[in-house]
Amino acid sequence: MRSTSLPRWSRWAIATVSFLAIVLIVFLALPSELGFTLIVRGAPQGSDILVDNISRGVTLPDGDTRVTYLKPGKRLVRVVNEGYNEFNTTVTAIAGTTESIIAQLVPLESKNLLPTEIDYTGQMILIPAGEFVLGSNNYLPNEQIEQKLYLPDYYIDKYEVTNAQYYRFCQATNRSMPASPWWDEKYFSNPDMPIVGITWNDANAYANWANKKLPNESEWEKAAGWETKSQRKHIWPWGDSPEPTRANISTDHPSNINQYPSGGSSYGVQDMAGNAAEWVESYYQPYTGSQSGSQSTDTNYGTTNRVVRGGSFRSSFEDARTTRRFYHTPDFKADEVKTRSWLIGFRCAILASDPRLQDFFKKHASK
Repeated sequence: MRSTSLPRWSRWAIATVSFLAIVLIVFLALPSELGFTLIVRGAPQGSDILVDNISRGVTLPDGDTRVTYLKPGKRLVRVVNEGYNEFNTTVTAIAGTTESIIAQLVPLESKNLLPTEIDYTGQMILIPAGEFVLGSNNYLPNEQIEQKLYLPDYYIDKYEVTNAQYYRFCQATNRSMPASPWWDEKYFSNPDMPIVGITWNDANAYANWANKKLPNESEWEKAAGWETKSQRKHIWPWGDSPEPTRANISTDHPSNINQYPSGGSSYGVQDMAGNAAEWVESYYQPYTGSQSGSQSTDTNYGTTNRVVRGGSFRSSFEDARTTRRFYHTPDFKADEVKTRSWLIGFRCAILASDPRLQDFFKKHASK
């Protein structure tokens, strides 16, 4: 009888295929050994997903895309789609995990719906919606830890509030102007100087009267130092070099607003380094993720002191950096009142979505 056994080469081929199948099964069953998985949600169909600037596919009609076998650690993720503002973020993960992000791509044309500059109780500049990096890991402990935040569209005063603007507020609300600073007994006779010598509560009252608010730290810092095009922050509003011709720093007197136009931020906001220091809305507290180590030992953190930004005309360039943080009690201390050593002023902000501003837009659109 003829043997029915397979030829040797056939048995070898079957064994090889079986071995490869087993390897494939093991490969698929052990993703934890091969990296982590990223799920991208919310991006328009056809968006290109890049991880560490390498394309890893496009988004599908259902809006969810899985990117598998990514190297553990910190990965840069970009989601790009023609006609939209690019979305950027970072993801940090370990092997075997699944991370999910929501890619918020804002249509380019949507920004054209908002004017870039308005006159709303003073000139204001649009700071477009998007992410920026708050803080710095390169300087003082209270500036740490860097973190990426998303801010909606908002407007901020192009200039610091002036003596003339604050005087109109005092007339309307039956308030008194501050006492003149000791270094200039006629300071308030100049209408275009930045107001100084007002408490945080005075600044907040003015902002409410003007149908605005004080900017919080994030809003102030983005307007001062962020550059949308390069997705990076400047050390000073104009760039990374301390240039005396661009700001009123290390002098003995404030200057009129708009005296240093070349020192504006990338958005065109003026005098965010030097001139008058500026109250902001925020309490002096550690940033999120910064409560450990030496940062937690600052006894001035809490809900008493308010943050002051931008340095003053007497500051050094180091103290006028865009991430530099100072604090002060909401009222002036007894020795400051006695010596009238005023250095702090302010500017205002307002969210583009604020109903008060929306009413303003509607009224002007109907004219």
